[in-house]
Formats: sequence, C-alpha cells, structure tokens
Amino acid sequence: MRNNVVRFVLLAIAIAFAGCSVPLGQSPAPFVQSNRSQAQALLFSFLHRMKGAPSRRGRRASWMAPAAKSQTLLYVSDGGADEVLIYSYHAGKMVGKLTHLQDPAGVCSDPTGNVWVVNSASLTIVQYAHGATKSKATLDDAGSANPLGCSVDPRTGNLAVTNLGTASGGGNLAIYTSAQGSATTYTDPDLMYVYFCGYDDRGNLFVDGLDSTYQFVLAELPSGGETLQTIGLSGSVGFPGGVAWDGKYVAIGDQYYQGKHTAAIFQYSVSASAGTLEGTTVLSGTCDALQFAVPKDGQQRTTVVVPDACSNSAAFYDYPAGGSPSITFSGFQYPVAAAVSFPK
Repeated sequence: MRNNVVRFVLLAIAIAFAGCSVPLGQSPAPFVQSNRSQAQALLFSFLHRMKGAPSRRGRRASWMAPAAKSQTLLYVSDGGADEVLIYSYHAGKMVGKLTHLQDPAGVCSDPTGNVWVVNSASLTIVQYAHGATKSKATLDDAGSANPLGCSVDPRTGNLAVTNLGTASGGGNLAIYTSAQGSATTYTDPDLMYVYFCGYDDRGNLFVDGLDSTYQFVLAELPSGGETLQTIGLSGSVGFPGGVAWDGKYVAIGDQYYQGKHTAAIFQYSVSASAGTLEGTTVLSGTCDALQFAVPKDGQQRTTVVVPDACSNSAAFYDYPAGGSPSITFSGFQYPVAAAVSFPK
C-alpha cells in the first residue's frame, strides 16, 4: 500500500510539471537557475522514475549456482523487477538472483565479501553473505525518505546509507557503526537532496547531491568526524551520479556530461575543502549511469561496471580510458547500482 501511494503522489507531481519534465527513460538536463519550476520538475522526474518503473515481478525464488561462492561476483540491483542479478565477474555469466526485494536501489560490499542491498520501499538494508541467497542481517532505516545508495568503510566496517529525501527536501546520511544497530544521521545545509556515497581507503566518506537551488554538491564526512563538509570542485558536474574510491582518486559520476545525454566519471583529488579535477572517463553510449563499481579484475587492468537506467542495461568499461563498453548485460527494468564481491 505504501509503495502504491508513493508512486501515485510522485506521478501526480510529475504531471503537474509536465510542461518541463523529462519522460521516463531520459536523463535530466542541466539545471537552469532562473527557472525554478523546471529544476523542480527534473528532480521530481528522478523521484518518479525511481519509484514508478513498471514492474514485471516474477514468482521465482532466489537461486545461486553451486560454484558461485568460489567466484568473484558482480551484483546489479534492478529496482523495477524487485531483484538483484548476480554474475560471474570474470566470465560475465549469470550465476544467481535475489528475488522478492522491495525496490532495491543501492548495493555495496565489504572486504569480507558480504553484500548489502538497500530496499527503498521497505526502508531496510539487508545483508547477504558472498554467494548466499538467504539474508543474514537486516537494518532498519525507519523515518528516512527514499533510501538510495550505500558504502562500507573498509577500515571500520561502518555502513553508510544515503536517503535522497522527498520533493520538498529532507535528505540525509545515515551511518551504522560496524553495520549494526541504529543509525546516526547527518545533514548538511548545503545538501538538500542526498544521492550516492563512497568511502576511500582511509575511512573518509564522500557524498554527492543537490542543494536548495538544484546545483550539484559534493560533501565529505572525514574519518572520525561528526560534521559533513562541503567540497569546492575545480570543475562542474551536471547531475549527481555514483561516488566511489578508485584506488587513487574520488570518482564522481555525472549523469548529464557537458549538457548532453551521456555520462562520464570524473577523478578528483581532495585536499582540505577543495577538489581538483585530475581526469575524465567518458562512457560512450550511456545516458542514466547511476552507482558504478571500480574493482580490480585481477589481470593488471581496471574496469568500471556501470548500470544505465536509460538503456536498462549494465556494462563494463576500461577505466580510466572509458570509450565503448567491452561487455554489456541487458534485460533490466531499472538498474540502479553495481557492486563486486570477492570470495573469502
């Protein structure tokens, strides 16, 4: 019932701004400061697509190939189907599926192979062991609005979850110490809508989103810190995408690169409250690239795995070279996030 009500309300809001909103499956355009109603419609369109993707939910139970537990696995959430699809990372073959979820959005993994799935409709975050089909823990995100992304601190095991907020604002960041118990929430007056997050290797957490004027914002929660700090960037980002640590830089996705219907990932070095642009990975053929994963493939090469909600697919790209995808997985209804889990 709750999910249906949310979908109806968001659809009504999108219709109210139909003259300047974006159809489902198309990427938001850059925001125009002088046209507040247009900027609002773009945000409402994103909310509507997140909750209103047509669903063809199956009745099949979760499953996993027997050999999957010994393999490096790629998890891709499909919010439209209430599923997370699982592939052999190196072979690119589907080896499992987690079903009967509740609008899964973010997925993230920890150093021991556990995978967390953000269920945006039920306001829960569910943990699965590497290659398992039964959950081992569930955390409550009650009181939040539209949980979206997640990341695990590789040093402490703390779990971060972003709560996007509603059309009127109210986004925040929730941190679960050691991925247990209740969360401590953090807000930033410069961060009205909170999209995705990613820890670096030192426990610093980076979060992206929009401010009250619908401009891009990057913030940092320093390791051991208690306050989000806004980071000034040397370049501009059109619309928030995923955030990840690539081993050297903070990687930030842009869903509307250079004002065009394509995506890119920027590499930033961050010092104090300033971010310096170090490189750009253009993802040819993408349009709504959301939370990506940047794992090492074990063959002296780095790839990035990118879910694309516009083309209903996920793809492998060379990183940081970018260009055209080397492998593409299709058949999703609304792919939101990707994560790679390594066997113990």
